[in-house]
Amino acid sequence: MMHDLFKHEPMRGAQEAAYQAAPDYFKIVHDILPEPFFNTQSFLLFFLAVFAIYWLIPRRHMMARIWVLIAASFHFYAAWSYELAFLVTGTTVLDYLFGRLMNFSSRQGLRRAVMITSITMNLGILCYFKYRGFFLNELHDSLVRFGYDPGYGKLNLFGLIVPFGISFYTFEAISYAVDVFRRKIPAETSFPRFLLFILFLPHLVSGPIVRAKDFLGQTRRPKRWNWVRVQVGVQFFLMGVFKKMAIADRMAVFCDPIFNEPDKYNTGAVWMAVLAYSIRIYCDFSGYTDMAIGLAHLFGYKLNNNFNMPYISQNVTEFWRRWHISLSTWLRDYLFIPLGGSRGSRWATYRNLMITMTLGGLWHGAAWSYVLWGVAHGSLLIIHKQFKDFCAVRPKLEAALQTWFGTGLRVMLTFFAVSMCWVLFQPNLPPNPAKPDLIVTGLDRAMAMYGKLFSISMGQALPLHNRSLWYTAGFLLICHMLVHRGWWQRIYTRLPAPILGAGYAVCVCMAMVLAPDGGNGFIYFDF
Repeated sequence: MMHDLFKHEPMRGAQEAAYQAAPDYFKIVHDILPEPFFNTQSFLLFFLAVFAIYWLIPRRHMMARIWVLIAASFHFYAAWSYELAFLVTGTTVLDYLFGRLMNFSSRQGLRRAVMITSITMNLGILCYFKYRGFFLNELHDSLVRFGYDPGYGKLNLFGLIVPFGISFYTFEAISYAVDVFRRKIPAETSFPRFLLFILFLPHLVSGPIVRAKDFLGQTRRPKRWNWVRVQVGVQFFLMGVFKKMAIADRMAVFCDPIFNEPDKYNTGAVWMAVLAYSIRIYCDFSGYTDMAIGLAHLFGYKLNNNFNMPYISQNVTEFWRRWHISLSTWLRDYLFIPLGGSRGSRWATYRNLMITMTLGGLWHGAAWSYVLWGVAHGSLLIIHKQFKDFCAVRPKLEAALQTWFGTGLRVMLTFFAVSMCWVLFQPNLPPNPAKPDLIVTGLDRAMAMYGKLFSISMGQALPLHNRSLWYTAGFLLICHMLVHRGWWQRIYTRLPAPILGAGYAVCVCMAMVLAPDGGNGFIYFDF
């Protein structure tokens, strides 16, 4: 049986206080599911129980199956925080009522007011939990800098509980309200179906961001047992486990010590850490997505793909069509296009791009490092548009870029640019009394990393031999090429079932063998 990847450390601060104040029932739920992670023994046992109950209910009782999934999703979240589980459920109830009200009314002014109320409520809750500490502390520092007494002390950001996945389900609720207002979809009349849309456990914590038009229709189709679909679900889940445990967590051993204390390491080690982090964040998040897609298939639901081999992108615009697709399309449809999109002047388009990407960076986290990450990607998108216009009137340059050499060069430059941006994609760390010199802010760590990257500096080497890192990078490159060229699909369809089964068994074994002892949480659980 798969071992627990995570060491559950004792709770501290607000989380410990919340646990002690919880009713005994929810303490038992927490003890059964101590963390909302997919690749642990406790979750697998929980999932198998829900899976068995779900499919034992006769197909004609569709609503009973939906209520089973709602109850399982609520308990999955309540195991971490029962109060926040009730918060998510309560806001979902209000969003359902707002949608029904928009559907009943034919007055455009009232419909608009209801939509704005729904968006304001969801963004208000998001800002309160996720950004209040950041903005209040920045205001405190600014007032002190100009000689004013702010009247309050700085907040301990690590003593505040932020709901898991709040950014994801907030965007789902906003898109639903906007789509109902625009009459792209009718308001959902079934309360349990709407609850399931928001609370569905595979995508609740870290997406992908689900659109109501893609999900709600599935809740009305009878779910029949299908061995092929079960096979697909298991394959997706095992692929995600392999990405997370065998690759992402393995790469964390290379990059985390260096990102946490860049001043201790030499320039070569820092460059290797950036490569390892680029691999890690892709396999970590796409691994979670694969597991979520697989779990949804096992219940008879389909979630959209969230990644499409982003590291073979030939420019940054293409990268954002391949990376975190559910977020990039959400930002396009509900922020970039309403701002004016590309319909105005060139400078208006650049402004809209920069606003969209800056807010996209802030969406990822309440820290200046995330804001600058968004600004950096906005700048790269603008540069790409300018370069594209530059090449459009120079056919020889355009032809040279389309050759195999030019294509390879563009892929490498895009990967380099994206990797340099990943250096900024760092959260703040809690102070460590055992290491008072440890850099704790994501921005300061990023600046220290850049200083090491672009100057020759002495220091320690990589914690592990870099051969393993190069093998992993080569393995990922080969996998990308096999899929991109269509070779894997041809090989896959010709392999006998026993060979495929043995291959997936080997993947599971490799995941358990290669996974480091300590393990790591999913990076995007913080968003």
